[in-house]
Amino acid sequence: MSRHLAAFCNFLVLTLLAPMCVAQFTVSDNFNRANGPVGLGWSVWGNGAQINNDELETFGEPNIAGGIQRLLDVTFPLKFSFDFNTATPTDGGWSIGFNSPAGGGQGSANGSEVGVYQFDGSRPVCISFQTSSGQMFQCASVVSGQRTYTATAQISATVNADFSVKVTIEYNDGLLPASVKVNVPSPVGALTTSQGDYLILGNSDGDFGPHNFDNFKLSLM
Repeated sequence: MSRHLAAFCNFLVLTLLAPMCVAQFTVSDNFNRANGPVGLGWSVWGNGAQINNDELETFGEPNIAGGIQRLLDVTFPLKFSFDFNTATPTDGGWSIGFNSPAGGGQGSANGSEVGVYQFDGSRPVCISFQTSSGQMFQCASVVSGQRTYTATAQISATVNADFSVKVTIEYNDGLLPASVKVNVPSPVGALTTSQGDYLILGNSDGDFGPHNFDNFKLSLM
């Protein structure tokens, strides 16, 4: 277990965020607390974030996304999930980065050992990864049934040790199909080299939003 993971597990024990700090562990945050600063050890990056009505509310602006980050280096494979909704469905997307430098860059996938992101619900799910030539990106094909996020969707995914990613999107908008599955294949030439010690979560947008998250969960497998 890494020093940052061990420290985060100890932190979670103190803050009752549902830890299971053994070979397999789960950390979660339902953001159910007073409006205002995110707190509980999270800091903000980019155009920022706050708690509003028991959700994580994140903001973007042209060329700058926004969200939250904390020290938490991880190993793969892992699973993550969260609920997501946006005030701007045609330009409302999410992003998550693992073993990243602080700050998240323009989006939280940028600069990570591996990141997973989507610019809006109708566009491809992509990964970012590091190679000997620098950061590269790989996207899955858009699958039948993908659409913009007009209701609170649930995003759940597995990131495998080879950085292939399997994503399930539950739309909860009353339309069919109710869900889709998107698979991003393992990238060629990816380096398994940590770029930093941060877990970074946020939007992927140049649109203010807000873009909201809830019921975040991360589990090592």
